[in-house]
Amino acid sequence: MIAHPTETPQDARRLLVISYHFGVEGSVGGLRWGGLAKYLSRLGWAVAVVTGAPAPGRQLAAGVQVMHCPRLPTSYHTLRQLRRRLFRRSPEWSRDGAGAARPPGPLSRELVALLTFPDEGRGWILRAAWHTRRLVRRFRPQVVVSSGPPHSAHLVARMALVGTSVPWWLDLRDPWAGPLPKIWQSVPHIGSTIARVVSPVLERRAFRAAGGVIANTHQLAAELAERYPDVPVACVPNGVDPECLPPPAGQRYPGLGVAHAGTLYAGRDLGPVLRALGTFLQRHPEAAQAGSKLRLAGGADPHHARAFYQALAASGMEPYVEVLGPLPRAQALEVVSRSRLALVLAQQQELQIPAKLYESVAMGVPTLVVAPPDSATAAEGCRIGAVVRDSDDVEGIAGVFEQSWRNGSRTPPPPLGSITYPAIARLVDQLLSDAPRAGLPLARESGRPHQDEDVEDRPRDGSGRVRPADRRRRRDPSHR
Repeated sequence: MIAHPTETPQDARRLLVISYHFGVEGSVGGLRWGGLAKYLSRLGWAVAVVTGAPAPGRQLAAGVQVMHCPRLPTSYHTLRQLRRRLFRRSPEWSRDGAGAARPPGPLSRELVALLTFPDEGRGWILRAAWHTRRLVRRFRPQVVVSSGPPHSAHLVARMALVGTSVPWWLDLRDPWAGPLPKIWQSVPHIGSTIARVVSPVLERRAFRAAGGVIANTHQLAAELAERYPDVPVACVPNGVDPECLPPPAGQRYPGLGVAHAGTLYAGRDLGPVLRALGTFLQRHPEAAQAGSKLRLAGGADPHHARAFYQALAASGMEPYVEVLGPLPRAQALEVVSRSRLALVLAQQQELQIPAKLYESVAMGVPTLVVAPPDSATAAEGCRIGAVVRDSDDVEGIAGVFEQSWRNGSRTPPPPLGSITYPAIARLVDQLLSDAPRAGLPLARESGRPHQDEDVEDRPRDGSGRVRPADRRRRRDPSHR
């Protein structure tokens, strides 16, 4: 279904967002601009969104209009449908992994990569570009933002804006052509030969055509700024919409309730957590008698499900683990709210930060982050008040369980406005308002909120805007 935007006031600032995922009820990839669009509209922006996501179940915020452009079937989609009919596939969280596809051989892998290139937005790109180009003529945006992954949204923007002078920013929630964690090399449309050869070319051409790039972590922003020194790079972190969070739970789970809400994929491994839980319960049998459990809300691909159940059997923690499977977002947040401790896994994700981190911290639920100590998630977790432990530190994870069991009280949400979208939208408002001239520079210190360094402390002209000369000087690589 395609819903065309309604009439926009002539004096309104107009923003066009292109994102395959959008909204708070679908994929986690839609949360970022679902929240930003809502609060930007309250700051005086008229926001139009082109997306492949289905229509939201709840009413959109005032000033936000969405064009739903569904993806058309592709040859790979047809083959997958045929395979589902011919072969019985195992459900998520299958104990034995029966029905899980075998890892493809080199030739099969390249064929799959060719059929799925560039990403899940295949079948959407040309159609979305055509409708976006029509929308640009009618909506007349003052700035365009394309958000990925899937990074096909940037290809849509590039094609739709050919011959126009509309400023364009690329928003990267994950790396595009790299650097990518080694674990991602097994994904056909990321680690295949065609991806390694073509994706850098597409990224390079898009970056040079755009007015600037937005990254959601300081680490990714630093990597991009070093690779593209002539392209303005800004860091705008992810956050959480406080209006979409549930109220504090009136009744918590018995014992030590630990919750993980999210999908098991890539390098996310619950094995260290299960071993730490066993250590904790051996030291505190009273916690086991009180009903302590680890609850898992979310999906898992067959390979990760099989690895999980193998680790679960080896740990002997079956009575203390409850697999809830995929849940609607509201129910998953309720599981977290009723728990004493929230668990965030970010192994082998050095440059990315799971969005779930902000939700649990903002709800005041003590949060344990399992991630490498030098990763983006570890740095952000420490900044906003979470506890960080490495996967190898099983004893340290068990110690966090013990501390939570002894304490048992909720923690107040951190006094950091930087993790909520109302505050982040003000940063984006400044960034997009300056887009016709120049972008905000890269924030260099990962432990310090970006807006404190790059918005509040810089010299301004008589109108209150940052002086262009200062922006040019701060973007110079010699000043990084």
